[in-house]
Amino acid sequence: MPIPAPQAVEDSTRRQFLKVGAGFSVAIACSALLPSLTGCSPASAVPQAGMAFLRPADVALLRALLPAVVSDLETVDPAQREKRVNAAVLNIDGTIAAMVQNGQKELRKLFDLLSSTPLRWALAGVSTSWEEATPEQMRTFLTRWRTSRFATLNAGGVVLVKLASVGYFVLPDAWAASGYPGPNPAVYRAIHS
Repeated sequence: MPIPAPQAVEDSTRRQFLKVGAGFSVAIACSALLPSLTGCSPASAVPQAGMAFLRPADVALLRALLPAVVSDLETVDPAQREKRVNAAVLNIDGTIAAMVQNGQKELRKLFDLLSSTPLRWALAGVSTSWEEATPEQMRTFLTRWRTSRFATLNAGGVVLVKLASVGYFVLPDAWAASGYPGPNPAVYRAIHS
């Protein structure tokens, strides 16, 4: 069996990359076009009540993502967990609302991509709705993206983890879990008085 020449291997890899890129482009186009042809909207264009940026599908994604990213949420009682998840989602919404418009546009693309059921299944490997996704499914999804050979998926996974972690660990109730004892009382009083 002849060994392929380096140029032939490089051309084959380039062709595979172009095919995958074209496949993603077609998938995204279909996920945007198909609902409009059937009379359904792909996602609500209006932010969820009480939110400045996040739509209902985005909130569902983040609510499923937080327990997978923040192990502290597994140890607190359900009522406290619900309170912290709600507060973290509000923090994430506020953070995104304060971003420059280009950052918001990129995040909107990411959230819209993940709100499409066929693309959620194909790209994230999650066949259930976000509301039904388990923390283990979400961890598998994040691992899949962070270990992907596609830089776009790597970046998307990193952004989702950072949004979830920062949105959670700025909560005073979460400081102990991160090892932060809180601000020095004397310095805090001096600054805020």
